[in-house]
Amino acid sequence: MNTGLDTTFEVLTKSRNEAAGAALLACLDNSDDKVFNETLQALLARRKKSGHLEFLKRWHQLTDVQRSYIQEARGRMSGALRDAILTQEEQLFANACQVVEQLSDFDIIPTLVTLVENQKSNHVKAATALMQKLVAQLSEWVHGARDESENRDPKAFQRFVLESLERSVERFRQHQKPEIIDSFVILGGPTSTLLSKILDDPHHACYLTVINTLTTSSSTGVIDMLLNALHCESTSLGLLNVISKRNDKKFIDQLLDLSSDSIPPTVTKNLARINSFAWLQPSDYSFEQFSEADKARSIKLAAASDIKQSKLLELINNVLQGSESESRFVAAEALMSIRGSKADEILMDLLYDEDPNLQAMCVRQLRERQLAGTKSILIKMVDSLHEVVREAAREALSEFTFSNFLVGYDSMNGDARRLTAMLVRKVDLEIAPGIISELESNAGRRRIRAIEMAHLLDVVPDVADKLIERLKDEDHMVRTAAATTLQYHLTPETQEALQQATQDTSATVQNAARISLSAFANLNLPTNSLYPMEGTP
Repeated sequence: MNTGLDTTFEVLTKSRNEAAGAALLACLDNSDDKVFNETLQALLARRKKSGHLEFLKRWHQLTDVQRSYIQEARGRMSGALRDAILTQEEQLFANACQVVEQLSDFDIIPTLVTLVENQKSNHVKAATALMQKLVAQLSEWVHGARDESENRDPKAFQRFVLESLERSVERFRQHQKPEIIDSFVILGGPTSTLLSKILDDPHHACYLTVINTLTTSSSTGVIDMLLNALHCESTSLGLLNVISKRNDKKFIDQLLDLSSDSIPPTVTKNLARINSFAWLQPSDYSFEQFSEADKARSIKLAAASDIKQSKLLELINNVLQGSESESRFVAAEALMSIRGSKADEILMDLLYDEDPNLQAMCVRQLRERQLAGTKSILIKMVDSLHEVVREAAREALSEFTFSNFLVGYDSMNGDARRLTAMLVRKVDLEIAPGIISELESNAGRRRIRAIEMAHLLDVVPDVADKLIERLKDEDHMVRTAAATTLQYHLTPETQEALQQATQDTSATVQNAARISLSAFANLNLPTNSLYPMEGTP
């Protein structure tokens, strides 16, 4: 239930009568805490600048709870805050700056810009710092994730503030304030029409200041803006030129982060328009001082750029000669984009490096270079002691698969079949499934061919069960081929199956089975057969 005091303040808050405002101002001198607090809230709830100014004058004396009342007045305080920012009263100005910062009142930025331009004001330094802080917050808000609890539109604030900053940029000859340029660059971003116009016009009044700001500023906002430019579809050459000229540690550390993983397509596209990097030249902080991880990342960036191949090759060779495995691997990978005898020479040396991962990286590049003796080298690499190298060699010889062998088999002569089969055995680790599929074909000729290939490809042990099944094939030629080929897998199971095949209705099959069984007799293998071999007791 409302008390009489509550009702009184409710009436005073809603009343449009000037006398109500005067009554509330008088209550500010009341020593009763409840009355004072109610008065503060009522003054903030009313849309009267005079009441808001009185609140601001007392800001430095208020408790945290009393200061929290200001949140309810956001949007109504702008007029009073503008007056307080432009005042000559030190305390009121300081109080207003604190409130503006607490409220993130971006509406005040144009007023701050005006004050920053004022050469005679005692508050220029504080106003400049507050302007830059608010612009940085607004930029982060514009480019960050949307806060669903925030009902203000960041894009609308950006447009409003940019209009003020752009007008100030055009007045640069008069005020010479680089901080305004800095704020304009941060908020305008890489898509700003005015920024592009300035960068394209060396005679523009702001050109040198903008270039200097972009090239030397350690502001997080400026650095973020430049890095964001690399993610844009249409970034001006002026911005890319600035990016190429920066070699300060803070910027480079963040630039290299772009290549920590795979470089995004838009970044790759923009890097391809950069033909030099200052950090590739000796300086206080350049490639020579980078950590191993940063050297690896810098090579990825350089390889994606349009720097001269001779420079990139020099960089790669430098890393390969004296760095650790991580950066050496990235350097070897970067060789892929470079052609010429020098690059080929480096690659051939790396083929026999002690690091198997490095060997594998180079093996994957061999075929594209079309060097003499490449196939012979790859065949040797298939027999490497390291699986990663063997796998890379198999990938490079990917044409030697069972499926390709099957397609060309009938057109090959005997020598070609044997040579190709040798390569397929080395390259394709999944031959048996293909043989089995062919053994189950409806066409007898394909089944016979599959049996021949099983021997050529040395997979008889892997498909022996299926070959034993073919000893009962409806086609006696298939049965004959199966009986002949099973001699290459001497086990009790195949011996028993061949013993039964000696009773086949086809004399050709019987003869093939006896010939294969003779292989068992020649090796004097023990038998568990139900049918003794011919010539044994």
